Amino acid sequence: MTAPYLTIIIPTYQAEKTLQASLDSVLSQDFRDLEILVMDGGSKDRTIEIVQAAAAEDPRIRLVSERDKGVYDAMNKGVRQARGTWLFFLGSDDFLFEPTTLSTVFPGYEDADFIYGNVVGDSYKGAYDGQFDYAKLLSRNISHQAIFYRRTLFDRFEAYDLRYKGYADWELNIRLFRDESVRRRYIGGIIARFGPFGLSSRHDVPFLQQVLFPARLELLRETGLSALYPVGVYDEWWRLIRNAEFPVRPSGGLPKVIDQMFAWQQKLPRRMLKIGVCSKLIMFASYLRHHLSGALK
Repeated sequence: MTAPYLTIIIPTYQAEKTLQASLDSVLSQDFRDLEILVMDGGSKDRTIEIVQAAAAEDPRIRLVSERDKGVYDAMNKGVRQARGTWLFFLGSDDFLFEPTTLSTVFPGYEDADFIYGNVVGDSYKGAYDGQFDYAKLLSRNISHQAIFYRRTLFDRFEAYDLRYKGYADWELNIRLFRDESVRRRYIGGIIARFGPFGLSSRHDVPFLQQVLFPARLELLRETGLSALYPVGVYDEWWRLIRNAEFPVRPSGGLPKVIDQMFAWQQKLPRRMLKIGVCSKLIMFASYLRHHLSGALK
């Protein structure tokens, strides 16, 4: 059997309420050179029945159902099973935006390794979120429902790191953006509608401590403390330090402003920092002190 050009990997678990619509958004595409690989985590509802019925009608659908260690483990297993030149990960409650979505992407980007556009969803105001560079990626992630990965990237950069339960896709994207040999292409347009039941990622403390904080610190040292002058950027740093919940300040000679953010936060009860309005007011007081002292120049 000839290998398909694109593999769409759909991790599922107890997805009977949304899966059929997600599958239909793929099956209705006018681009046909694809396979759909459903990686199920051992659902007990009608998920498997829905996939089997769809596969009986369309041989491009394959089902693997076995226990996994979460969505990123299912995605890694999907990568190993995939036969396509390109890979795309769609949640079981996500939908390709329109029937021509894939045909606007393929073929035509053989000179790229990483193609991305935008997504829409109830949690976003308009399309999320335009073109990225490395600095922007350290502020927020590209939705994986907007990205097409060349299969060979997973041979070069390995799989999703299961240490990061909520942000393993962000960690992979950071690695891919850090490496200048990865050919990235932003194509604009909307790729998918983001479902309401995605991963909750606010408490991926290992990712914040081990990946995002060191990467942002390295970039800050390259750009200089003036990068903290916009209060919105200062606030991002404040929230990163708060949410990372470091038990002690990281060693290695922190810039004075960052070190003092740690000092301010460590003097305050954690429960106070978790109250949004309190944290914001304290952050702004810290910002004003550094701003008036000229520390951000």
